[in-house]
Amino acid sequence: MAGIKTLIFLCRHAHPENPEGVIYGHLPGFGLSARGKRQALGLGDFLRKYPVGAFYVSPLQRAQETARLAISQLGHEVPLHTRDDLVEAEFGKYIEGVKRWQVPFRRPLFFFHAISPGTLPFDEPVPEMAERVERVCREAVEATSGEAAVLVSHADPIKAFWNQFLGQSEWRFHFLELDKGGFLELEYDGDRLTAVTPHAAILAKAPAA
Repeated sequence: MAGIKTLIFLCRHAHPENPEGVIYGHLPGFGLSARGKRQALGLGDFLRKYPVGAFYVSPLQRAQETARLAISQLGHEVPLHTRDDLVEAEFGKYIEGVKRWQVPFRRPLFFFHAISPGTLPFDEPVPEMAERVERVCREAVEATSGEAAVLVSHADPIKAFWNQFLGQSEWRFHFLELDKGGFLELEYDGDRLTAVTPHAAILAKAPAA
């Protein structure tokens, strides 16, 4: 398999509809906003020039909608596989349902997570998040060898994977930036990850209907 080049696009879900401004974590019912739909369509426009063979997607609604809208722009059918390994960080369950400004008062253990991620018993260690994303990347590389695949996940799992590639201390994953709708372009030589290139979100030229 060495010498075969494969591209994996590891995408953060597009912007969700969230009028109350709460942290949505694993909560159901958070589909895409009008801006998010344009981001997802823009992602599809970008991907059209690549030989995309499969999508692998978090089970959460905002990720599923991002993937389906992107696929709609490709001009050909692409299988969509839901993978629990791409779901939001486990810590999201602790902080979900509150507004960001309320976190210090209503979810004070957030500060332990910020300083020492993975220490709390209900907090997922950064290497474990990275490993579950990597499992899906390996599956995608094997299934689409020599072509391209797309993964749609969430900020913390993606940043954990990216942080591991960079070889940084675990707490530094907080400081990596990938906006909603943004994505990492992963270059594989055989089964070896050789390069990671971040991309900003791309807005489709026309608003989603």
